Amino acid sequence: MGQKYDHLSYEDRVKIEHWHKNGKSIRYIAGELGRSPNTISYELKHLTVSGEYIARKASVKAYQKRYYARTSSNKVARDKALRHYVDESLDKGWSPGEIAGSSDCPVSKRTIYRYVTLYALQHKLYFKGKPKRRKAMYRRGLIGERKWIEERILRDEIGHWELDFIVSPTKSGSKAVLLVAVDTLSKRTLIELLPNRTKQELSRALKRMFDGLAVKTILTDNDIAFTYWRYFEQLLGAPFYFTHPYHSWEKGLVENTNKWIRHFIPKKTDLSTVTKETIVTVLTYLNERPRQVLGYRTANAVYLEYLTIQG
Repeated sequence: MGQKYDHLSYEDRVKIEHWHKNGKSIRYIAGELGRSPNTISYELKHLTVSGEYIARKASVKAYQKRYYARTSSNKVARDKALRHYVDESLDKGWSPGEIAGSSDCPVSKRTIYRYVTLYALQHKLYFKGKPKRRKAMYRRGLIGERKWIEERILRDEIGHWELDFIVSPTKSGSKAVLLVAVDTLSKRTLIELLPNRTKQELSRALKRMFDGLAVKTILTDNDIAFTYWRYFEQLLGAPFYFTHPYHSWEKGLVENTNKWIRHFIPKKTDLSTVTKETIVTVLTYLNERPRQVLGYRTANAVYLEYLTIQG
C-alpha cells in the first residue's frame, strides 16, 4: 500500500487509538493506515492528552494546531503598529530573527517568516541565496617572518581586530579600496576609504581608524599591502597575525561583514565614487542593529559595555 500524505481523519485516529491501546507497534499502525511511521510517531507524541491517546481529543488538538498555524502568520498583518514595525525593520535590512529578538517585537521569528512568505516580501530579505563562483587563485608576494593565526591568543576583551580590503572592479581602473576592521568580541565595524593601498595611504587610514580605540591584536591576510607589517605594528602598538594562504575563512568575521557591506556597495561599484554619507549609512546599519550572536544587543552597545569594564 502506498503512503498517504493528507491529514489523518477522525476514523484514522479511532483506529490508532484502538491499535495503540492493544499494544501494536508504530510500524504496524503505519503499515495498516498506509502512513509514514514518522506520522504515527508524531501523532502519539504530540496529540496525546494527559498521557493518553484518545481519538476525539487528538482530533480537537490537531485542529487547534492547524488553526494556530494559519492564523499566527497573520498576527503581524492584523496588528497595524506591529506590521509597521516589522516592515520598517525589514527595510533596514534586519532579519526576522533580529526583529523577533528586539524588545519591541512580541512575536516569534517563525511568525515573521510566515508573514514574509504570506505577503511575498522575500525580496526584503538579505542573503536569499546566490550561486557561488570559484575565484582563480594566484600567488602573492611572500611577507617574510610572519606570525600565523595559531600564534594569536584571544581573550575575553575588546581590541582584537580582523582586517580586510574591499576592492574596486578591475575594469573600472580605480585603485580605491575600503579598509574594513571588525572587533572579534563586540562585532563593532570600522570602515575607511583609501585612494590606493600604498604604505603611506594605509598608514594614514590605520591611524584614523584606530585613533583612541583599544588595539590588542590584528589579524589579516597576505595582501601585498601588508608587506610593511612591522611598521604597522609600531604604528598601532599591536602585533599583526596572518591567515594561511587561500584560507580566507580563517578571518570569517570580517569576510561575512564584507557580504553585508556589499548589499549597500555592490561589487561593480567604483569605490572612488563612494560618499562619506554612504559609509555612515553602512556603519549605522552594521553597528546599530540587534544581533542574535550578541543576545540581540548592538555592536556599539557591547563595545561600550566592555570599554567601561576594561577602563
